Amino acid sequence: MYLEKAKVVNFRGIRKLSIHFEDTSTVLIGENHWGKTSLLRALWMVLGQGEKLCQFEQKDLYVPVELKSYDTFPKDNLVERVTRRKAISFEAEAVEQYKKDKLEKAEQYLSDQLRETSSASEFFTDINEFISSYKHKEEEDVFKKTDNHIHIDLYFRESAINGYAEKDPVLKPFWYFDESGAYYIHWQIVAFYNEEKDEFVTIHNLVNKNNECFKKTDNYEEAFYTIIRLNPVFRLRDSRMDTKRLSKSKKGEKISHMASLIFNDNELSSENVASLLKMFTAYLDKYLGNYNQGDDSEAIRRNPRNIDEIVKSPISLESLSSIRNMLTAPGLTRSKVVLTYIASALFLSQGDREIDKNATPIMIIEDIESRFHPSLLLSFWSLLSSTATQKIVTTNSGDLLSTVPLQSLRRLHRKFYDTTCFQVDPESSSLNNDDLRRIAFHIRMNRPMAFFARTWILVEGETEVWILTQIASILGISLACEGIRIIEFAQCGLKPLMKVATQLGIAFHVLTDGDEAGKKYAEVALNFIPKKRRDRHLTVIPQKDIEHYLYSQGYEKTFRIAAGVSSNSQLRKGLTSDKVIDMAIKRKSKPGLALLLVDAIQKKGVEGVPVVFASLLQAVRALGQGNYI
Repeated sequence: MYLEKAKVVNFRGIRKLSIHFEDTSTVLIGENHWGKTSLLRALWMVLGQGEKLCQFEQKDLYVPVELKSYDTFPKDNLVERVTRRKAISFEAEAVEQYKKDKLEKAEQYLSDQLRETSSASEFFTDINEFISSYKHKEEEDVFKKTDNHIHIDLYFRESAINGYAEKDPVLKPFWYFDESGAYYIHWQIVAFYNEEKDEFVTIHNLVNKNNECFKKTDNYEEAFYTIIRLNPVFRLRDSRMDTKRLSKSKKGEKISHMASLIFNDNELSSENVASLLKMFTAYLDKYLGNYNQGDDSEAIRRNPRNIDEIVKSPISLESLSSIRNMLTAPGLTRSKVVLTYIASALFLSQGDREIDKNATPIMIIEDIESRFHPSLLLSFWSLLSSTATQKIVTTNSGDLLSTVPLQSLRRLHRKFYDTTCFQVDPESSSLNNDDLRRIAFHIRMNRPMAFFARTWILVEGETEVWILTQIASILGISLACEGIRIIEFAQCGLKPLMKVATQLGIAFHVLTDGDEAGKKYAEVALNFIPKKRRDRHLTVIPQKDIEHYLYSQGYEKTFRIAAGVSSNSQLRKGLTSDKVIDMAIKRKSKPGLALLLVDAIQKKGVEGVPVVFASLLQAVRALGQGNYI
């Protein structure tokens, strides 16, 4: 039995949120104030306080604040700034021509091929259905005065085969069988202000398949306590752990003292760790029993990770045998610290509660990387991931993201009021095995922090990365601070990046060259982009490549210097712009030439910024506001 789904309405920082959980590990990412803490607080209030029914208070209600100026960002019009100060002849009229006419011609050029290619038919329908679903949610994301009701719905799932559903006489009357082939229990909690009683009341109900409340029986209230016993929440919060649950016995006082050493970065001796581990032996056997089993090296050799497992979790974790070897080593080892941390946190979270032998605890781990060095964090996760518990994790660690399956990732996003949960579902998504492999290598292993970005700028190569980063700086934009990440797609391919970005709710903007290869990339991009908003998501350079475009925008001298030719020798030898650019690349390499161009743009300042790039950054900043569709 595990918690599969939660719906939260009007609770603290959440106006509306619906989220599915994995039965093993679910990793939540999202910016501050987007609902992660409120979600975990709701779960803890219902399932983490022992066998008592939670009672919400009026202070737990979501308080709506009307946003009046969200549509004015970004206020700074980058295109106007550039065209107002440009010294070269690229006026605002030309900019409008580029934005309207150039893209329309590109669409006309590609329209015949667009519906004929097999690549379009593979995912066009799937992506547009996803976009339609999101737009429907977006239409409801408007200001409303709260209805003064808290609604929380928890859905618990149990397998129909060898499950616990048929065994417990208390819960048996309240299960219902779903089309998915599993049993469900639906616990609904409603809290509101009762004017007649002049108090804030909380009502708990068990709901059937038709969303109707079961009739109250003698076992009705006991059923809630049984659910709590079978799914107790342990909340690991490092220095914020609450020691009030501990008894006043000498053992409780000693654990409280040891925990304060661990969670507050005080000096921790090997003797203290050994003493604490000895106290927790029985506890560890119960909740972390796998750590104390025999050598698992032979099992690893017999059952090595297959290709699917490697792609799903590209960064391998520490083996249990390695952890056990470190536990037996003398002194203060890494594994001893990690194990002591887990045991202490679990013990403090449990308090005086008795946990059912059939229980599947829900372990909530909040921003745990704030207390660990990256290598220690992965040791911690190696041990924790092997436990037979349901884990819900919030993190800002890219390393941790690379160790969990992609389908375990949940990205929370709030545009205005409602919080939307995005996830990749391999069963229904258009991501094939080759797509997952490419994402595993190019993003999850090498750029895992990209998942925390609001927007991706997808470019062909290193040259665009250097130039766009510097141009943004000249215009006073910090791409990192605004949640914008530039990713080269040439080796990974454009389709996998746009697929995973769309499903995780990450906005993207594609920059392509104007040559034949660039037109093919544009063709792929057009499959994903609603027709009315293509200027927000696609920029086609009005030259064969970025070098030729910059050459035409007043940087001819930089290319000549890089090529080792003067203007006079260029005329005498009849060197064309193509030849000069080719010579410059051969002498300096593309990245080296890009740095020279960056230096030249820097010296000119704002007036040296090509308008096409200013227009691109303007669009990308708007996407970062949340207008990703």
